[in-house]
Amino acid sequence: GNKVQMMPQTDKKIPVFLTGFAQSSISWIAQHGGGWIQYPKPPQDQAQLINDYRNLIIKNNNEQFKPFTQTLYIDLNEDPNQLPEPIPLGFRLGRNRLRELLYQYKDIGVNHLAFVAYFARIPVKDIIDKLDE
Repeated sequence: GNKVQMMPQTDKKIPVFLTGFAQSSISWIAQHGGGWIQYPKPPQDQAQLINDYRNLIIKNNNEQFKPFTQTLYIDLNEDPNQLPEPIPLGFRLGRNRLRELLYQYKDIGVNHLAFVAYFARIPVKDIIDKLDE
């Protein structure tokens, strides 16, 4: 068969991030993954998943830091204080509420968060400008 060859060559283990459950158990992900990319959930639900993940890393006698990452679909509203309304895999909300939500995710242990503007009704540049206000 065909062999895959990495270039440049390295003698170090390259961390592999798993997405979702990758048809695996959370225990396997905690033991074998270099990090975890998970789909968005409300902070209270994501907190339990992150807690379980971190505890399993410790249980496997692994002291290596393994980041937890998630995506978040956003649609910013003109009203900066609009409360979050669910959209698929995220929220329609105002920029001030988004900031609050980001702090909630940080507080529960989300290390990286990737915005997805698929459902956004305004251009991405405008979203970035609004977040800067």
